[in-house]
Amino acid sequence: MLKNGFRGVAAGVALMLVAGAALAQWQWVDESGKKVYSDRPPPITVPERNILKMPRGASMPHAGAHANRSAPVASGEADADEQPANQDDQDLKARAEAIQKQQEAQAQSQSAEIAQKNAEIDKANAATRKSNCERARGRLAQLEPGKRVMTTDADGNVGFMNEATRAAERQSVQETIRANCN
Repeated sequence: MLKNGFRGVAAGVALMLVAGAALAQWQWVDESGKKVYSDRPPPITVPERNILKMPRGASMPHAGAHANRSAPVASGEADADEQPANQDDQDLKARAEAIQKQQEAQAQSQSAEIAQKNAEIDKANAATRKSNCERARGRLAQLEPGKRVMTTDADGNVGFMNEATRAAERQSVQETIRANCN
């Protein structure tokens, strides 16, 4: 029994050591002043003074890279640490281009939809103007001098339009014809 108990304790200790390594955390303050927690070291752009915590046994990330960053790189030379960053930059550029193309396609689609809706609205407006023109011309024919035009006042009394009212009504109908009969 004692052997099985010892094995269990040994297994537990080994598991804790493995879990501790998996939980190795980096902690640093980014450019905006926020604390960042990660299982990966901070980017090269983070100064060493901003690194608050690093896993046990880890060295400062890119210890020589900070000094090498200011030195120009000869053409054809590529630091092993820079290649993933360049790949990330390329991936970001590709994503940004894809997003931009998608946004342009959406904008074109929206422009086409708007143009179609405007054409439909223009067509409906033209039909309305045509209808208004026809009614106004019919009304103008009714208002010609010499014809008696019946009217109803607010109290419901029926009467005939006098010449002053007829002239004002003709002027109003003529303005409607000018606006709608083009």
